[in-house]
Amino acid sequence: MQTFPVLTAGGAALRALAPARSLRVLAVFQRSFYCEGDEGALVCIGPPGMGAGPLNAIASLPAGLDWPAHGLRPGLRAAVEACTLGVGDFRFDLRDVLHWRPVRLPGPVGASRLAAGLASLRAAFAVRHPSEGLAPLILPLAAGSADLPPDLPNAGPLASTAWQSVRALAGWLGDTLGERLESAPPPPADTETLIGLGPGLTPSGDDCLAGMLIALHALGAHGLAYSLGSWVLARAADRTHRIALGHLACAAAGEGAEALHETLAALCAPAASGLDRCLDALGRIGHSSGWDALAGVTAAIRAALAGRSRAGPLPASPDYSRKTRE
Repeated sequence: MQTFPVLTAGGAALRALAPARSLRVLAVFQRSFYCEGDEGALVCIGPPGMGAGPLNAIASLPAGLDWPAHGLRPGLRAAVEACTLGVGDFRFDLRDVLHWRPVRLPGPVGASRLAAGLASLRAAFAVRHPSEGLAPLILPLAAGSADLPPDLPNAGPLASTAWQSVRALAGWLGDTLGERLESAPPPPADTETLIGLGPGLTPSGDDCLAGMLIALHALGAHGLAYSLGSWVLARAADRTHRIALGHLACAAAGEGAEALHETLAALCAPAASGLDRCLDALGRIGHSSGWDALAGVTAAIRAALAGRSRAGPLPASPDYSRKTRE
């Protein structure tokens, strides 16, 4: 029986790994696997290369470890006892786990800084040309285009399908920022087409919505983020699968992949410091999940610029240290 120390875990993962918790294996991949608690809490266990996030528990694992080859399969029972998660023939030591929290923006971000961040993003994407998922939407969103350029070389059917919904939702966000939420109209009906849109463990449309929610929280628009998040989650249960729903729930609370938070922080930093490094890390998340989420972040920043031209700056979100010992 092998035992591996868990190094860091996000808040949602720690809730799933609470003492005396009963779980079952939900999904198994070569280097990582998901467990679900009886009440629906999720945790994804994997190596450091998986990257930190709210659902992720990062363990010190040997290179080349293949979970399916070692007998892990969906439905296998797991349990947390005495600060140890037991799954099949494996044990995960939780005694020294660090609670990961995303980096937060240090203070209010003015419109000029947001505009400069989008300009830096356009420059970075002008030489990258990613074509996966919703990546082709990032340049026109950053530029504030009203229409998807018909000759955009990388825009496939998925991006073309999502474009009008993303643009309509960004327009709604810009109109609603600074207004009284109780008097605001609901999100555009087209928004529902983004939920569950696309293939993959987390569909592109879900990742885009998650990026919007995370950016709204980071920029201080907590009320609007909670309102949109509640609207999305109420519809997502019937339109997407369990793992994607778990990630959406974390995004509705303002948390997502570490690389996405660091990219957002770079976009809001003077001269967009470190943006290229952050984009490299973001591009390694899933098949297109990093780019899909960045499309949502870009749409939210563009909406914040439109909203702030009328309502003034939003307050900063609270500042947390990135990791603390539980």
